[in-house]
Amino acid sequence: MAINKSMLFFTIFVTFSTIGCVKENLSEKTGDIEENFDLLWQTINDEYCYLEYKKINWDSIGDLYREQLTPDMRDKQFFSVCANMLNELKDGHVSIESDFNAISYSDWYLDYPQNYNASIIERNYLGKDRFRLGGLKSQKIKNIGYLTCSSFMKSFSLSQIDEAISQLGDIEGLIIDVRNNVGGNIMLAELLASAFCKEKTTFGYLRFKEGKGDNYSEYFAQYLVPQSKNVFDGNIVVLTNRMCYSATNDFVCAARSLDNVTIIGDKTGGGGGMPFSSELYNGWRFFYSKNPIFDKEKNHIENGIEPDIYMDLDKDSEYNNVDNIIEYAIDYLKSK
Repeated sequence: MAINKSMLFFTIFVTFSTIGCVKENLSEKTGDIEENFDLLWQTINDEYCYLEYKKINWDSIGDLYREQLTPDMRDKQFFSVCANMLNELKDGHVSIESDFNAISYSDWYLDYPQNYNASIIERNYLGKDRFRLGGLKSQKIKNIGYLTCSSFMKSFSLSQIDEAISQLGDIEGLIIDVRNNVGGNIMLAELLASAFCKEKTTFGYLRFKEGKGDNYSEYFAQYLVPQSKNVFDGNIVVLTNRMCYSATNDFVCAARSLDNVTIIGDKTGGGGGMPFSSELYNGWRFFYSKNPIFDKEKNHIENGIEPDIYMDLDKDSEYNNVDNIIEYAIDYLKSK
């Protein structure tokens, strides 16, 4: 069963904005430490979408951290207990914010090599004469097109994508570099992928969590639909590293469904769940993954997407201001 994508994401946005997961009128009380802790634990227990997939024993984790509570505990101590408990989920979309601190899980990228040097890209590959349109930058390198998208929080249009490519003239292939892009607007991510799509293509699925435990809706297909009149139909390489997260993870999932795309670099950082927010009685906000996204084989993409060709940034090359991953991608495209 298909579903209109625009209506789907509008529904998600409205639900996210107006409902959240708060069960009571929080304006009526601030709650004591145990009440706030129980609300946090219960919301994750009922609404978080990866407890079963990650085989997390949330009951035992709750018991472990509940034992650390004391009636006279200061706010900052209590905040640390809550943050440490949430970090057990190992999810970059999970975080907690107060008026004095904000903590989220970051080992999804800190435990891995960077595989990216922004200074080298700016100085030696994009250069002063790059094209810049919205959140996109492009340059022609050795007759290969090079397009960077550093964030899906910076808006761009389909016409700007087309213009960023067409200004490069005749090229033998195209590199799309999304390394260090930690996400943003999922609609922009899918717009970028759709610009290189020649026919309607299923690239993944979405499910909605409908209750406690392993209780989900059916799978709703996600499609790339051709939108560009000037589709680049040559060979494309997408460059990835662990900092490719959330909407960028979704972009990589969509792009790899196209027959002319090869993924080169490191495994993406993941972030396959749509983030929702809620609030404790004391006003602290917390965020968590609610609705899981899957690839076209209905596999979870929460833990990241494997590249077709693994490659790390070589330290000697980096010392000499060379990005060996870009150089490999150029040679790869020229050999196709």
